[in-house]
Amino acid sequence: MKNFSIGKDINALLTQANIAGIGSKVFPLIATPKTTFPFVVYRRNNYRPASNKDIDDEIATLEIIVASMKYEESVVLADAVAEALEHKETQNIQDIQILNSFEDFYEDTFLQHITIDIYIKN
Repeated sequence: MKNFSIGKDINALLTQANIAGIGSKVFPLIATPKTTFPFVVYRRNNYRPASNKDIDDEIATLEIIVASMKYEESVVLADAVAEALEHKETQNIQDIQILNSFEDFYEDTFLQHITIDIYIKN
């Protein structure tokens, strides 16, 4: 069962993509104090086995949040994040599919939420 540490793979994919403006500002759950905008946080919000008689798969659902002080920048960065993740593979990941996205505004911050399913290799 690799689903509890799958965030490390997502962090690595996003950091290696070297998205302009974000770079290595990718954090699990909450950004570190004094982090400047823009940045990305992610959290695992679901896990489910996807087994049948022949295959014993695991699927983890993660929410990726792009935070920026500027709306247009948040949209451009969300596109870059989606491109960096969609259909990528790693040693632990078989595939990544984007399920949903929505936007929000909270405390002077534009937020782009991207929900992904990660198909975990066994």
